[in-house]
Amino acid sequence: MSSRITRDEHGRYRWSGTVDRGYEDKACKIVLGVCGGICAFWMAVGLFLGGEMLVPVFSSTAAAMAIAAGVCWLFKRNAGKRKQSYIMTEDSVQLYQRRYYAPFTFRGIKRAVVYESRDMIELFQAVGSAPVFTSHEDFPFVKDFILQRLPDTARVEYW
Repeated sequence: MSSRITRDEHGRYRWSGTVDRGYEDKACKIVLGVCGGICAFWMAVGLFLGGEMLVPVFSSTAAAMAIAAGVCWLFKRNAGKRKQSYIMTEDSVQLYQRRYYAPFTFRGIKRAVVYESRDMIELFQAVGSAPVFTSHEDFPFVKDFILQRLPDTARVEYW
């Protein structure tokens, strides 16, 4: 364990990790793909309806795509700068930010993907996933801690 990870009086490990640029790019591709698919569907509906519905449908889908592109632009602009904070106990890893708190109990993990070159572990539950980012020095400790506590039924992949 390095000095970047601290252990409090309750035995919880705390640290913060910088979100990987590749993870930000993946999120933007998903957002643009889903939004583009929905907009394409509504454009097809607008073409089918024709007449006076054509302009409102096309303009609203263009506005939705512009908003999605703007959000992705902001994420790409700040890529590699955003930090996420974590608390790790014997039972779970918890991602937390100001008002957002997402616990991932080890017994509920169905799959874990280890990205050693990116110092990241992505944990998948039945519903939802969470990336765990660490510094390069802390990655072996966090990886071993998490993998030792996963259930036998969890599938572990190395990328």
